[in-house]
Amino acid sequence: MIPQLRDPFVVVASEAQVTSPGLGMPLRLIPNEQLVLERIPDPEAELWGWERFAHTINGYEVMGGFEHCADLANCRTPTTLTELRCCLFFEARRERHSGGMSTNEEWIRELLRAIRRKVETGELD
Repeated sequence: MIPQLRDPFVVVASEAQVTSPGLGMPLRLIPNEQLVLERIPDPEAELWGWERFAHTINGYEVMGGFEHCADLANCRTPTTLTELRCCLFFEARRERHSGGMSTNEEWIRELLRAIRRKVETGELD
C-alpha cells in the first residue's frame, strides 16, 4: 500500500473539506481553535505554502461577501485572528487572479506574524 501524503496544514481530526461554489476549488477549512502554531508558515522563512494555509478559511463567506473581505484587506485594519486570516485569504485570491503581479510579500509576512502571535497567545477570536 502506498502511504497517503497529508496536507501539512491540516490536523486530521479537524479537517473539513468543502468545494466553494464561489472559488470553484476545494478548501480544507480549519477553525481558529484548531490551528497549530507549527503548521502556520514561518514569516521569516521562504513563503512557500502560505497560499494553501490562507485557504484554510473562506474569507468571502466569513466576512459576508467579496466586498467586505476586500475592504478589510485593502484598509489593512484587521485586529482579530479571524480578520487576519480573512486578509491573508484575500491576498491569496489577489495573487491568483493577478498572476502573481500584485503580491505584497511584506504584508503577507506581517499577516503571518500576527496570526502566529494570536495563536501563540491563545487569542482565537
